[in-house]
This record gives sequence, C-alpha cells and structure tokens, in this order.
Amino acid sequence: MKTEREKKASARTGNGAQEPDQAPGTRLSAILNAAERVFGEHGYAGASMRNIAEEAGVAQALVHYHYATKDKLYEAVFERRSSAINQHRGKLLDALFASERTATVEDVLTIAFTPLSEIFHGEDAVNLALYVQLVASVSLGSDERSRRIRETYYDPIAERFIDALHTVVPGIAREQAVWAYLFSVGARQQAHALNGRAMRLGARDRARKSTAHYSDLVRFAAAGIRELVRNETGTNVSSKEPEGRVAKPSSGRTKKSQASTIANTPTRSVRGRE
Repeated sequence: MKTEREKKASARTGNGAQEPDQAPGTRLSAILNAAERVFGEHGYAGASMRNIAEEAGVAQALVHYHYATKDKLYEAVFERRSSAINQHRGKLLDALFASERTATVEDVLTIAFTPLSEIFHGEDAVNLALYVQLVASVSLGSDERSRRIRETYYDPIAERFIDALHTVVPGIAREQAVWAYLFSVGARQQAHALNGRAMRLGARDRARKSTAHYSDLVRFAAAGIRELVRNETGTNVSSKEPEGRVAKPSSGRTKKSQASTIANTPTRSVRGRE
C-alpha cells in the first residue's frame, strides 16, 4: 500500500516513476523543490534521500547521481535560492546608492525585506515559506553545517546590508549596524513564520505577502534602529536622514564563493553628506 508521500509523487508524474522524456533541468528542479519541502517540513535529521525521491517522483538512484550525499543536497537547496536572492538585492542596493536622491534606512530595509514572491515569480508559496523556515534554522544553528552555510551563502550579503545601514543612519557605529541588521532579520523571520503562532496569540490572519504587512515590518525595524542609535549616542535620527557618508567596502571576512561573488560588489556611495 502506498504512503501518502508516494501518492503525492505519483500524482505529479502519473505513476511515481521518472518520466523518460523529462529534461535534466526539470528533473533537477523537481529534486530541489522536493528537498526544500521535505527538509522544511522535517528538518535535516528527519529527512531522507528516499523521502525526497518519492516527493520528487524520481528514482532514488537519480537523486544520488546528482547529489552524492544528503549533506550536498541540503546545501544545494540553499545555494539555489540564495544566489538569486543575493543577486536581486545586490542590484537594488547598487541602484539605491547610484541614485541622486537621499537614501534612508527605510530604503535599505525595504530591499532587505523584498518578498520572495517578487524574486521567484509564480513559484509555490508554501515552498518559499519553507525555504524561509530553513534559513531561520541555519541562522540559529551552532553546528558546523549551519555555520558553513551561513558563511558561504548569507554572510556576504549581510555585510553589504550592514555597510548600507552604517552609511545611511547618522551616528551609528558599525557594531550597532551589525545588531540592527540581525534584529531586523529576526523580525522578518517571525513575520514569515508558518506556525500560526500569531493567530493563536490573538492576531488577525494577515496575508504574509500583503503590502501592509511588509510596510509595518519596515516601519517597526526602522523605528527600532533609530531608537538604538538615540539611546546609545543621544542622536535624534529622523525619518528623513541627511545624505549618507561614503560606504566602506566589505572587509572580506567571509569565505569566497559563488554567492559572495554576487553579493560583494562594492557599494556605491551616496552623494556627500556631513
């Protein structure tokens, strides 16, 4: 008798087996999508290559052909999404600092909080939410695997955003900018959580992709960053900051990788201030 996962896989391919005329790129996408779902739902420890093959509707041997180990497949899930996300956000940061207008903390946070649905048009919303859940897991993980994934795929773009905050917020020290970024990312992860906790605690069921939801998140994080600086320095940072100082290039403390190559494009300066 087929398991529920096998039934779902069969429904996608007609009989649960690999289609002979399926393009290699399509098979790879199916494997990565399935891995994203299985890892997202069950975590690294609870997932197996067999489960992922069943979810993808392909032979397990094919999964092993492309990804020799579960560890390599797990990392591939992060590599696929992060490379596109970092490239998209990096281009937006470049455009922001190349423009003639004054850049604000809201501008930087709006880029950092860009909905994934705007980057991956037409893709399954549940898959994207599960990916966010996976990122939250490695963000907090103290194991070697999580550390490697963070340093390779997420620290380079994090440094760009930290440099951007250091540029647009008057009086902020770089150490404060680091915490401002991490606090903001933590809020973003809670805002995208699939666990229904907000509703259980009494919040209304607001669509996570709604414009109002993202606007509230940006306002919340921006106000917190300004208060962080005011409390530390006594500087009153208004919602319309003076033009940013020249951003310093990333210090290059993280590993070089495909993701870091995309993410570490030097930030252009905003037209002079101070």
